[in-house]
Amino acid sequence: MLSTEEIRKIAQQIVDESKKTAHVDQGTLKRSISYTIDKGKYIFRQMYYGFYGEDNPSGINSQLEQNAKRLMPSGVEYQVVGTDIRGNTVETTIKKSGRKLTKTSTSSTSNKQTTSNIKKLIDRAKQNRLKNGDSEKEKN
Repeated sequence: MLSTEEIRKIAQQIVDESKKTAHVDQGTLKRSISYTIDKGKYIFRQMYYGFYGEDNPSGINSQLEQNAKRLMPSGVEYQVVGTDIRGNTVETTIKKSGRKLTKTSTSSTSNKQTTSNIKKLIDRAKQNRLKNGDSEKEKN
């Protein structure tokens, strides 16, 4: 079994190799490639956008996922998270058993609950003004 330090060195090697193979567009992709450790799970992150050739059908512009698959030792749980400019994410998790899970999420453009709460707050403020004898015309 590998120690935590050895696995961290492997994770850093994955990040370094992925940065070397990344397609450069204003440096955003290279800067976005990184890894973190959360409760024993190694999480690799990157920004992705567009397609670069048929050999890369996933739209992820570096070889982070392939490098992680090739270099991470079996029995270590890791996750590759790609985020596009709009905030949509694609998460690929490899469990300790080797099972692969893929999850796609999209960012919500509107939150109706928040909008309704703001409207309620505005209505409550108007009611309090009328109750106290204040009006908007007098203040403006």
